[in-house]
Amino acid sequence: MLGKLGVAPVTASEWSAAFACEVQPERFSAGLADVRPFVATFLHETGMLKTLAENMSYTAERICAVWPNRFPTIASARPYERDPRALANKVYGGRMGNTELDDGWNFRGRAAGITGRTNYAWLGDRWGQDLLVMPHMLEQPTFALAGSIHAWEGMLPDRHLSDQVKVRRIYNGGVIGLEHCQALYARGCKVIA
Repeated sequence: MLGKLGVAPVTASEWSAAFACEVQPERFSAGLADVRPFVATFLHETGMLKTLAENMSYTAERICAVWPNRFPTIASARPYERDPRALANKVYGGRMGNTELDDGWNFRGRAAGITGRTNYAWLGDRWGQDLLVMPHMLEQPTFALAGSIHAWEGMLPDRHLSDQVKVRRIYNGGVIGLEHCQALYARGCKVIA
């Protein structure tokens, strides 16, 4: 299935057991109607399964493009260029429940977009895992999938599953990656049965 969705062969092989174990229709409230948009979102958010933690190592230009309100000029972004920890603490510190000194870094985006102490705590409670102590769990394939499924089921009402614009807005907070997710969803409708 993963290869037919565009995942590189080696990566598909590395992830096949985790997908076989975790991505089962009965784990989703709407069965296959849930699985298809979930897989599209998960593949997009993880760069086709290549990254499970937000990189945060950006050029000043990219920092300005991603966070234009926080970095209106190249000069304002320069101190954070190629400094992932400092950038994560700058853009995520003081919000999303991040209150401690290094929370922005510790609770940066992992798995399929789980970001911020509040979301890690919510997901950990829902899932029964202490993600505040072990946030790095979400960087392991099986845990990344299981955690992302719990997050998906907790935040996305079934009535929106066929509307990729709504799915992106609810799950991502905007429509970044919409075209890629739509393409993956369309392929998934043919491949995932």
